[in-house]
Order: sequence, then structure tokens, then C-alpha cells
Amino acid sequence: MGEACVLARNLVKAEAGTRFIMISHFGWDLHRKIYEKEGHYQLCRELDIALASLLSDLEASKTQDGRTLLDKTFICCLGEFGRTPGQLTVNQGRDHHKDAFCGVFAGCGTQGGRIIGATDELGAKVVDPGWQKKRPIYIEDVAATIYSVMGIDWTKKITNTPSGRAFEYIENQSGTDFIDPGEISELFE
Repeated sequence: MGEACVLARNLVKAEAGTRFIMISHFGWDLHRKIYEKEGHYQLCRELDIALASLLSDLEASKTQDGRTLLDKTFICCLGEFGRTPGQLTVNQGRDHHKDAFCGVFAGCGTQGGRIIGATDELGAKVVDPGWQKKRPIYIEDVAATIYSVMGIDWTKKITNTPSGRAFEYIENQSGTDFIDPGEISELFE
């Protein structure tokens, strides 16, 4: 994880046109033995050290125009699911939980030190969305925010494609529900 963050920092620092970097940190799908030696605590330690170092490195590196690399780099750190709250499963783990999870956002003018939204005391369900849509934040909203930060009009529909099938950056459907996706502007206020 640390090496991947160093590589990402170097790609950004080279200012050679890199627009998107994805780093994967495997092992979080802890359906069993979540709190054993190589489980949740080790993964958290690895992520905390690597992410904190990446943010510090980007903040300490200046661009030619005097801004920091963190000023021009948008960081999203999140997983695909939350984990079931409450008692551990029979396998001493936690299963997928789509109703609530957390993410960390930094850079590109995000306002740090804040929490957007709230769950109940168990982390089982969202009780206060904390943003203008008045509903939980969906991954489509995160994607819309990423596109927007990158200067891409995510609301545009491309109809002249080689396949003849229209392309939408963000579809208006999530799973089985129709949604009204939007940018998470509260990150920048």
C-alpha cells in the first residue's frame, strides 16, 4: 500500500498529464476472523500510514505555479460496502452492508475536519444525510463529484458512439431505484 502511494505521488509530481490513479488495498472483505492478527487492525494500520504519508507528501510538494500538489489532486478513499454492524457473524466476521459506509475525501479545495451525514449509534443506517439531496450519498454521487473535479460534464449524454448505443457518464439508476445523482458540493463549502 505504501509503495502504491509513493508511485501515485510520483506520477502526480511528474506533472506529465496523469489524470486518474486508482490504488487498491486488498483484504478488506473480512467475512471471517475480522479481528485476528492479519485482519481489520493490520489493514487499518497500513491504510492510515500510507494515506497520511501520501497526503503529507502532496501537501509538501509545490507546483510551478506555487500551489501544492494536494491543491490540485482530489483524493477519494472508500470501499464498495460498509460492514454489518452489531454482533460478529458465526465466522467471527462481518458481511456486506449497503445501507451505510464511510469515505475520506481530501484535496482540490475540500474542507477538512468535517463529517457529512450521520448514522444511528450502531452505524446500521443513515439517519442524517447531511447534504442537499436529503438522502444517503450513493456511489453515483461520488462519481459525479470526481467527474466534476476533473472538469468533465458528467450530465452530458454522448449519442454518437461507435456501437450506436448512447453513453451516459452517470446513469439515473442505482440498483433497482431511480435516483437523481448530484455532486457532493458540501465537500467544498
